[in-house]
Amino acid sequence: MKKYVGTFIASVALLTALPLAANAADGDADTQKTTQAEIELTQGDKKDITLDTVPGVKFGSNESKNETVTYPAKTVSDHVQVTNPGNAEGWDVQVSGTAFKEGNKEIKGAKLKFANGKVTPNDGANESDLPTTKDTTITPDAQSILTAGAGAGVGAFTLTHTATSVSLYVPAGNIAGNYSSTLTWKLVNAPTGAITTPSK
Repeated sequence: MKKYVGTFIASVALLTALPLAANAADGDADTQKTTQAEIELTQGDKKDITLDTVPGVKFGSNESKNETVTYPAKTVSDHVQVTNPGNAEGWDVQVSGTAFKEGNKEIKGAKLKFANGKVTPNDGANESDLPTTKDTTITPDAQSILTAGAGAGVGAFTLTHTATSVSLYVPAGNIAGNYSSTLTWKLVNAPTGAITTPSK
């Protein structure tokens, strides 16, 4: 007789608990709901990554000495600026330069160097990863001077070199003259596959 009473009581307790669990689940549905917040970001008419400005360099007039000298620049006319309106692809600015010449004369062994460049976003609140730069000695072959990997460098960015961070190494034994070199700056790996060279 005790066996049947015990079984009956357990059954009643189980049946009583089931409605309580159902009520708890119904309570969650009544107190918690989810929605979505949405936005679309478009690029407008200008979708290409662009190379907006590049620098020129002047070393001024210097006395030709019978010794090797590294001359700091007198002025750096501008800076490297790239604008990416929202493309995920990376980009790369490369620079090359001709020899320093005046007619048939050439500065033998000259080395033009850009060092200690500073990269900053034009908008101080920009959350994109910064492009990277490195010290660059100019040669006839194009070399990277400002690079953004995939997903980085979105927005407008500026690479600045002060006059003291641009130098020209001139070995002893060169003839006096008024020399110049042509620098070519190129943006490569743009989404269109185009190479953009601003006039300077």
